[in-house]
Amino acid sequence: MSDESTGRGERGPSLPRPGPDALYGPNPTPPQLENGFGWDADPLLVSGCDAYVDGEYLYQDYVYDDHGADTRSVFDQPPEGNTMGGFYCRATGDYRYPSDPDSYGYNAADLLEFRARPTDDGIAYRITLNTMLEPDAAAVAIGIDTEADPEATGSDDGDDRRTDWGYGLGELGAPVDHRLVTWGTGAELDGHPLDDDRLDVDVRRNQIEIEVPLDPADETWRHYVAVGLWDADGERFQEVAADADESVPGGRKRGLDAPPIFNVGFRFDEQEPMARNVDLETLVPRVATVVANTPRELLEELESPFETLQRLGAAANVAEDFEDPLDLLNPLGNPLAPFGTTAVSDLVSDLEELWPLSDVAGIPRVLGVGNWREHRQAQALAERDISEFGADIDFATLREGTTERNVPESGFVSYLYPSRHDFGAGVDPHANVLKGRIQPYGAYIPEDIEADEPVPMVTALHSLGNCYTQYRVWMPGYVEALAEATGGVVFMPQTRGPGIWYKRRAELDVFEAWRDLERRVDIDRSQVSVAGYSMGGFGATIMATKHPDCFGRCFAVVGPPAEDPLEGPTGNLLATPSLLMQDLFGGEGGGRLLSVFTEQPENALRLTENLRHVPMLLWHGGTDALVPLLGPANYANRLRSHGYRHEIDVFPTADHFLIAIQDYWERGPEYLAETDQPAFPKRVTFRYVPEFDYPDLDIRHDGAHWVTDIEAKAGHGSALVDATSLADGYADPDAETFSATGTKPLPYTARGVEWDGHGAETERGPANALELSLEGVESATLWIEAAGLDPEVELTIEAEADTAATLTLRGSFGARDVTVDRGESTVTVGPLT
Repeated sequence: MSDESTGRGERGPSLPRPGPDALYGPNPTPPQLENGFGWDADPLLVSGCDAYVDGEYLYQDYVYDDHGADTRSVFDQPPEGNTMGGFYCRATGDYRYPSDPDSYGYNAADLLEFRARPTDDGIAYRITLNTMLEPDAAAVAIGIDTEADPEATGSDDGDDRRTDWGYGLGELGAPVDHRLVTWGTGAELDGHPLDDDRLDVDVRRNQIEIEVPLDPADETWRHYVAVGLWDADGERFQEVAADADESVPGGRKRGLDAPPIFNVGFRFDEQEPMARNVDLETLVPRVATVVANTPRELLEELESPFETLQRLGAAANVAEDFEDPLDLLNPLGNPLAPFGTTAVSDLVSDLEELWPLSDVAGIPRVLGVGNWREHRQAQALAERDISEFGADIDFATLREGTTERNVPESGFVSYLYPSRHDFGAGVDPHANVLKGRIQPYGAYIPEDIEADEPVPMVTALHSLGNCYTQYRVWMPGYVEALAEATGGVVFMPQTRGPGIWYKRRAELDVFEAWRDLERRVDIDRSQVSVAGYSMGGFGATIMATKHPDCFGRCFAVVGPPAEDPLEGPTGNLLATPSLLMQDLFGGEGGGRLLSVFTEQPENALRLTENLRHVPMLLWHGGTDALVPLLGPANYANRLRSHGYRHEIDVFPTADHFLIAIQDYWERGPEYLAETDQPAFPKRVTFRYVPEFDYPDLDIRHDGAHWVTDIEAKAGHGSALVDATSLADGYADPDAETFSATGTKPLPYTARGVEWDGHGAETERGPANALELSLEGVESATLWIEAAGLDPEVELTIEAEADTAATLTLRGSFGARDVTVDRGESTVTVGPLT
């Protein structure tokens, strides 16, 4: 236990708890997870897994993996249509939904769960979709192979065994004896309509239930399931066009016959690979991909930025008067120089000469294998052979009522959690947000963790343009090093999108997913740390500053201290014009050109006082042009001015990406292994910034440890409480600066502050007393027993405040309000019991 702690133990009504309410309580049961008549099993909520549970067969699919076939190579232009952004987490599949969000929500053919059970009259199936806005927007095909063998040729009785399932699906490579197709408002078995009483669709639950008159007895039948969109006029699956419009899906390559399937079920975890796919042979084509993926309109605008600003009307005067002698609009220099050109349009013209190579195979457009766990699905659909994706359902096991869950206990696991908040359905491709109630996250579980012992946890936050699989796909050494050094799990939340900068819904997602993970793994709250790369490094920093009682250490790599690219390097002296941050490249609902930033950008430089008990390790590249070194250096200077423990390591030869590409992590994970967070330290310092609160999501950042419910005085942008308990005596730590050099994982120079004991000359107490320094505080709550103080003994409060404030003393005795005046004052209270 840290000698900064007043103790750690079970929380009760007299002790505050860390983190927002989202971290506590049971998971909700949103409609998608409800069971109707005849269905009783709880959902698995582990993707790529199946189970037999008391007479029911369950398969849990991945979510947001509905991207269809891989139809475009690195040299092909992407199809027209809307899809969620995130350059480093593109799906392998290339399909696009129709631009009709009210009907399809850009997610209508996303399988969430498949269930089956025998009944007195046949077999009952239940299909749950992730999004259902219209009962007949999606179509589901269930193929049944009674031989349970894709290689079998069928029996001699003339059965209708076929690999072309009809309904516009075409050749699928999976031989079946029976074909069950439903479009919500209707269903057919082997081409014959089913009676209405055998079909039920529930739009609220996103569920379709069908009972078919087939008798499997105690046999094992192989099942396949495929989901696409329904063409009601053609009574078939809707054909995928080359480009999407308001009524037609897109993504098929001209001349390529791809099946109209967005999502295939029964893809088990080991069948969906995750790996890097960038090497020297594909690097040059992928550079071409960067431009090929960029809308031509944007490229043309970037060529003449001032003309663009003038065309935006409101910014005309700014554009006319603005001069750029420092080339601030292009801080990276000319990115096209390596291609021998200075104009974007010239480069595009040059690249168009490569389009005849569009038939070149083997270089997929997507960066990263398995970003959304659908890579093999996309390949199989392009090959028109889904026979590898089948589930052999044993009806004897179902009739016996056996329970057998096939869920991984270690390795990288794709989990799902149900959110308490309803933000709508489907995907918002303009704001880059996953809106649904069911959200994914990843966790790496080491094989050797003790199931009956609490384990450490590292929260690894993904980079801009990435998703929850980033570190498993791109930096597997990072994940393994974190787990090995800490002896715990690595928790990787999705945060509802590729670039929400860890606030609002993204911040909520971290805690809701954490809540769910604690249902599965016993987490030691005293050994929880936070880490991340690039935007994830910013996320690690801002989360640690907002919740210093949740995270005991922080390891941020090439992360900016502020979302605004100018605030960090200038130490808050300058900010990026709102025209760029909130109009062209961000803001509520997404930017007009790109969605990079969010509304009301946040800044960790404003909250550095909160890190008294969160040691920080910052890694940064000396040649990083995307996040200039000056930003993290300014952040480290703030920590140094507070005398807080930290270390900033500068790698002179590294740019923004080299550390990740190398994927060696000596010293960083070991730093997090030392996490030992005091639950109730003797001294608590917390700055409250009201504008960083999200009351609509029940998220407030108004205190930590035993200081909570801080309110700022009207007219003050923030409020600071610095509170010290003298119950066991207190002396300020001896803060000493240090510097060092080293070579692992790359040559680096380091400097920072470490604590070396405590100064006897500053020791006060022990006494049943509090010392307070207040700035801009209207009111605050102090938890007396958590601070180690005795409510049965008279309490002395010595305060220095710039304005009068009300203090609520809280504990097992209830609550007592005390007023402190402006200036220096001494107040005696109690006994409180």
